[in-house]
Amino acid sequence: MNVALVGSNFALKGYLPVIKKIRQLKLKILCNRKISKSKHILSKLSDPIHEKNWKNIFINDIDLIILAVPPKLQNQILNYNLKFKKKILFEKPISQNLVSSKKIIQSLKRKKIKSDINLTFLNHELFQKTKNIIKNKKLGKVLSYEVLWNFKSFDLENKIKSWKTVEHQGGGIKNIFLTHVFSYCEFLFGKGKVIDYNLKISNFKNIKYKKSIYCILKNKNGVTGKITLFVKKSGFQNHRIVIKCEKGYIRLFTKSKDWTKDFILETYNIKSKIKKIIKEKKLQNFKDGRSNQIFTMIKNFLKKSDYSKIDYCLNAEKLNKTIN
Repeated sequence: MNVALVGSNFALKGYLPVIKKIRQLKLKILCNRKISKSKHILSKLSDPIHEKNWKNIFINDIDLIILAVPPKLQNQILNYNLKFKKKILFEKPISQNLVSSKKIIQSLKRKKIKSDINLTFLNHELFQKTKNIIKNKKLGKVLSYEVLWNFKSFDLENKIKSWKTVEHQGGGIKNIFLTHVFSYCEFLFGKGKVIDYNLKISNFKNIKYKKSIYCILKNKNGVTGKITLFVKKSGFQNHRIVIKCEKGYIRLFTKSKDWTKDFILETYNIKSKIKKIIKEKKLQNFKDGRSNQIFTMIKNFLKKSDYSKIDYCLNAEKLNKTIN
């Protein structure tokens, strides 16, 4: 399968190592405007083409397009692909605003374009195990849950004005981080709605950005979840999910320099007093932990056509819209 990879940062450090590991894939085109950054990479690969204009990737022998670009550009490429119907993988948020995202997803489904979105945690082994524990009611019904995620953002920490810090361009902690949380909350607990929220705002370079978000989700069964996200300047990424159940609890957590590495799943049964601890497997020796989940996503994508992850993302963007 001939691949066109579009992007210059996460495309190179997140996706490219995965493409090189999967035998069914061959990088045919690397598309970005930074030839100086890509030159040494291209020299190590077997005859890929470097392309600056993304419209030129839509040639006959390209089977799969992978996007790791800002939402505004992603919006343009996804819409342009509607007439070519190339298989396509892309990042969240889908576009800069909910209206555009809805139109794109409706068109992808109507035209039956095989596609998927990189929602890291939905492809994580321990999140999938957690879903099975909940689904099979191994600890009874879920009563409530709490999410705490404090993280470092290079752009916010260094006061860099980019799309990653501007909310209406698809950036900010709502679009980049809360989309992940809303997506995996639906994945684990079913659809929910925001019933309360609180924000802390900071300013730099005439940009107001959300520094922390606290919100409460409630699903159709009345299960409530408390979510707290905030940016910090130093230290490890600290991501913790605690789920209270009828017969015990589930804890899924990591404290790491990497967003997705070193997660631990802990379950405890009150009656039997049995505690079980599962550590994540090292699927591949990728430098960036997110590549492990990209590896899983692409392997699954090659086997089947599944739009469910796109729905999780669109639903998360709808919930994001309710937090102003």
